[in-house]
Amino acid sequence: MSGENDFAYPCGSGDIRDPCGLTKRELFAAMAMQGLSGASWTESVSADDIARYSVQQADALLAKLLAKDPAQR
Repeated sequence: MSGENDFAYPCGSGDIRDPCGLTKRELFAAMAMQGLSGASWTESVSADDIARYSVQQADALLAKLLAKDPAQR
């Protein structure tokens, strides 16, 4: 598995200079944000805080997925 800057749904030539779509990090953060935004307890939480927490969740997931040691996954 590659890193956070790989595209979630590759398209085009696959060349890094030919970007297309969301990165895995962006996709994971968007999914986390969607879930958090739908939770009733977040009604009093600012959008900035939800965004920050969503990115933290995405980074944590990527770190686990990219861990070399299976025990760290």
